[in-house]
Amino acid sequence: MLAIEQAADGKIDWGSVYDAVAIDVDANSSPDKISAALALGVKIADGLVAVKSQDVEKLNNSATQIESLAKKLGATDDELRRARLVRENANKGKWLEVFLELGFLQSDIMKILAKDENANMRRLIIASGWMQGARHVTYYLSSNYNADASNVLREPLLVGELAKDISTLPPEIASHPRVQGLTPALTEALVIVTVAKDQPVSKENVQKLKATADTAVKSALGLQ
Repeated sequence: MLAIEQAADGKIDWGSVYDAVAIDVDANSSPDKISAALALGVKIADGLVAVKSQDVEKLNNSATQIESLAKKLGATDDELRRARLVRENANKGKWLEVFLELGFLQSDIMKILAKDENANMRRLIIASGWMQGARHVTYYLSSNYNADASNVLREPLLVGELAKDISTLPPEIASHPRVQGLTPALTEALVIVTVAKDQPVSKENVQKLKATADTAVKSALGLQ
């Protein structure tokens, strides 16, 4: 997001991007840990865009949803105390502290999931989070295409690892209806983001990636 801002002319209205892309998730709509992990990745990505928008209501909503979903995965109130700090600092307009606390909150959640028994949930969170982040970035670039900024999508090593992680999930997880769309989506995304360091991602491919990510996230949230 910082790289896009540097390449763009003028201030980016991240609030408008958030309004167009973010998806509210009721933790009760995640009937199991697999669904909750996928939704959590989506909301962590939304939370970062909410911070960039410096909109208290958006940030509070995202933090609340992140907290609820993390609890579905076994996180305790004490382990999620930073979610409250995020909201408190947002309400005070301390946006640097908000950004730092949100990063710590994400780190705390990932530490909870670092246990061997939670390794697969961690994979799902990272994959769905990347897809939702791609939705935010491609939404902006589709309407405000900038060849220099498009290169932020060039992440073949990361996407390749994500694709490998999801394709090697245990059968009982890979067969979950909300997981099944991730493997083909990451395979398609890998082709799109594999470009030379000095080459842009074309506007056409930005739009293709947007369509791919849209489908993957909606499937991960059980919206289609």
